[in-house]
Amino acid sequence: MLSNPSQLLLRHADLYEEGRWLIANPEDAAIFSEVKADGFHLDYRLYQQAKGPGQHHFGVSLEVAPDKLYDGAVLYMPKAKALAQMLLANLSRCIKPGGTLVLIGDNKGGVKSAPKLLAPYSDICNKLDSARRCSLYAAPLQTPAQDFTPEQWLKTLDVSVAGQKFQVAYLPGVFSAGELDPGTKLLLENADVPARGKVLDFACGCGVVACYLGKTNPRLELTLSDVSALALYSSEHSLALNGLEGEVLASDGLSSISGQFDAVLTNPPFHTGLKTDYDITEQFLARIPTLMTPRAKLQLVANSFLKYAPTMQAHLSRLSIVAETSKFRVYVAEKRA
Repeated sequence: MLSNPSQLLLRHADLYEEGRWLIANPEDAAIFSEVKADGFHLDYRLYQQAKGPGQHHFGVSLEVAPDKLYDGAVLYMPKAKALAQMLLANLSRCIKPGGTLVLIGDNKGGVKSAPKLLAPYSDICNKLDSARRCSLYAAPLQTPAQDFTPEQWLKTLDVSVAGQKFQVAYLPGVFSAGELDPGTKLLLENADVPARGKVLDFACGCGVVACYLGKTNPRLELTLSDVSALALYSSEHSLALNGLEGEVLASDGLSSISGQFDAVLTNPPFHTGLKTDYDITEQFLARIPTLMTPRAKLQLVANSFLKYAPTMQAHLSRLSIVAETSKFRVYVAEKRA
């Protein structure tokens, strides 16, 4: 199904009918069935779903050879403006001089800042359309970024929690970038760290849970998974900062994960874009028992208003709430014997 920004984009086929085009950070995979373009994806789920004649890339950056530069690029506005700045810097080096940079998105998602975001690359920014509570802006590329690497945008955060001090790395747009999320903090303060075995950090973000576990017990085998390329890149750097090793996996839910885990810790997402989405966690809870050893524990933190307890009781046993604040709850449940 086409998102509202994609429907708006289709009203302007004259923009992208000629030449080679790139669509970056799309909100839906269906757009590639309507538009002949290559795809640059930060979301592994959409990367897997994308169909059509174009080529598709999953990662935090894209490098294009000088003789393969695009005639234009469409960027779907991300929630974080700093991420939009990073992606535009990258895209400005992926299109030809005089090519077109297009920024499209939900009016509530920050797209109205397009003139400022595009200003480093062009003196001209035209608002071409506004419909379905979305807007579309276009600018001719005049000044590409002098250089670009994702490392230029990587920052570090000092973390002190539950008796451990360590650093994590993060790119713009990663969950809770620049701070320790209070829900994750509550989870770690009440974590039951296993003495040995394999541990899964599901929806790992910048890897703060895995780094805490690894620092607390270096004997653990760590697996980190996320759907976001930004999270995976950040987690790899977080592990390296702390001298830790772990398997970092791109996964749509649990689709890419196999094996048996002695513990699973997670602060699972409940948003897809700007919308609340319970399906991700409910599907995770339904399948996670198949990846747990006997008596393995699932430790999950969630906003108090999210009603996960019935789903957890349906698939796991010995459910309890081990910590609670006005905003968060930490649940612990075991695999059924």
